[in-house]
Amino acid sequence: MKGKLAVLAFAAVLVCLGISRGAAAQSLDAELKKQFKATRFGVDASGLVVTDPGVVLVVRKPGIRSFPPTMMALQTTRYQDGKVSTPPNNPFLGPNKFLPVETRVYVMKMVVDARKDLVLFVIVECDSCNGVQQPSNYKAQVAIQFPQGYLQGAEAGQVADVISELLAPDNGGNANGQGGQDAQSGGNPQQAPPTESKEPQTIEKGQTEDQVLAILGQPDKIVNLGAKKLYVYKDMKITFIGGKVADVQ
Repeated sequence: MKGKLAVLAFAAVLVCLGISRGAAAQSLDAELKKQFKATRFGVDASGLVVTDPGVVLVVRKPGIRSFPPTMMALQTTRYQDGKVSTPPNNPFLGPNKFLPVETRVYVMKMVVDARKDLVLFVIVECDSCNGVQQPSNYKAQVAIQFPQGYLQGAEAGQVADVISELLAPDNGGNANGQGGQDAQSGGNPQQAPPTESKEPQTIEKGQTEDQVLAILGQPDKIVNLGAKKLYVYKDMKITFIGGKVADVQ
């Protein structure tokens, strides 16, 4: 009899623990969705149109691979322990590009998965915030991975601090302000507000084409000479041999 009572008591503890963890996960999810409010979109002849503006984020690290807005299945860029893991370029998925550092994006979707200790974002370029001449609305899927068990007891502020290492809130360009108004009204694109200075990006011998694209973005011109390829930027020319940086001028 005592054995059965002990088993029942242990089972009750497990149930209470599960309920407590479930409530904590729901609370974390709700708090993060307040801080990283998703933007709702509609579609018209010009493309995506903001119908309910949310937070605008700023890309802080290179390596996020993005895809056209019509793409349904997205490769996932992963972020863990301060490092970005870029998915390999799959030519069968069609065109794609890296989101340069300081690119401003909307949150299309955010999912908090406490069981897998990750926060998943689907983000899309805020073309009006970025002041681009040719709208593209490229989107990306990003998974931010935390240590095992971390999200079970973490506070929303702690999780948000880690997220901000990669996707930081744009304090000067919330969608309720300048950027969001342009997106909804179709007005002339505005230049992005001044941002804090960033560390210079380094191009080194032996880096791959993907690494260079992640740092500098798409070049103005590409000269393909077979095994030798040239990326021509406004103030730089990079020579690749065998897919790796051989010279920078």
